[in-house]
Amino acid sequence: MAQLTTLESAQASAGSAFEARAGAVVVPLVLDAVMPLGQGLRPDGMSFSLSFSGPAAPALAQGTVALVPAGEEGEGTPVFLVPVGRQGERMLYEAIFN
Repeated sequence: MAQLTTLESAQASAGSAFEARAGAVVVPLVLDAVMPLGQGLRPDGMSFSLSFSGPAAPALAQGTVALVPAGEEGEGTPVFLVPVGRQGERMLYEAIFN
């Protein structure tokens, strides 16, 4: 299972499909970009952002979801996602690891 908790593991998953699970709601997402943000408070010192896109409906509210690679089972990685806007028929989300 892809873990998105380090810059290296997130970069290796760029372009991959995920499912965001929030209770009974499951929304397909694609990890579009991973951006290093420089020094942060993380033990490894590297902060980064993840940019996802998914369908405009249903849109996820801001909050923690379980991200699971598409087609896999398991609990997934808990990630706090923030909707940042729409682009055409896609909803855009961001997660920051600081």
